[in-house]
Amino acid sequence: MVILHRDHPIYKLNDDTPELSKKLFGFYYLKFAKILKSNNISYRLTHYEDYDMPMFGDYFVGRFAQSEFDVPMHSHYFDKLYDYYGENMWPNERAYYYYNDKERQYELLDKYGIHVPSIVCNDFDELQKNITIGTVIKSIYGAGSEDTFYVWEKEHLNHIEEYISKCYNKSFFPCQIQEYVDVEYEYKMVITHDEIYGCKQKLLKEWNHPNDFPFNYGDEHWASRVTKEGSGNQLGTESLSLEEFDMDLLESMIDIQKELNTPNLKFDFLGNKATEFTYMYGEIPMSSWKYNSFNLDSKSFEERVVSINDFAYKQSNSVLKHLGVI
Repeated sequence: MVILHRDHPIYKLNDDTPELSKKLFGFYYLKFAKILKSNNISYRLTHYEDYDMPMFGDYFVGRFAQSEFDVPMHSHYFDKLYDYYGENMWPNERAYYYYNDKERQYELLDKYGIHVPSIVCNDFDELQKNITIGTVIKSIYGAGSEDTFYVWEKEHLNHIEEYISKCYNKSFFPCQIQEYVDVEYEYKMVITHDEIYGCKQKLLKEWNHPNDFPFNYGDEHWASRVTKEGSGNQLGTESLSLEEFDMDLLESMIDIQKELNTPNLKFDFLGNKATEFTYMYGEIPMSSWKYNSFNLDSKSFEERVVSINDFAYKQSNSVLKHLGVI
């Protein structure tokens, strides 16, 4: 029996979200349920309030993401769930406690030599002492660049409190200061089940405001941006060529995945340094459904062709195969 946690309503897509986004994103539990049904595997849906009752089931699958409305709830129950399910749970303990903590992530990335150097500031006074022109500031908690701003002009130094107030995470501290990395592309690389695939995304170099960095998104829901030309998100991302795969980075990704014992991880790279990783991510559609990947079984490169449906279920299938459910 698989216990399947219903996603918090905060992750529901807007009614006007493009169809492509609806296929790729949306509630996780619906994707897992569809796979389990198609394989005739029994499951039961659960809510947070059920976790105060006696535990049951053989496996647990939940979406514990970074929304400020969700974190207080799942952080209250996570340890109890893991005590019961152990490694028959997704996310497991190691992946969960790295997911929303960039300081811990950078310690692990540093261990494998692929981190972007940073300074951790615990309060505003420390930030004021260390911030300089040409630096990127991000909260240790949060995702999606919602808690990030970039100081590129001297006058910006007089408005740091304003920039912090515009960030999603209102507590903000502790935060990190990093030097801006000037590259043409951001690389997004995913290790999932039996392959590593990746794409590159051209970075915007003009910003109207420090809080616009790195993408000029405005206030739209993130999923609605996928089909908009020139958005900073997924549309138009190109598959990596064979020459753009770095074996040292691939080996580091594999080692980190093994250390965390988690089925899939997405890494964001600037050059040969990782800015963050996550066990849970929006699937990455590319401008072509043909892409190069590294086969983890054969240890060789191959060309794959996938449909939009295949991409939509990559992560869910990877989890269930890792757990031995399918």
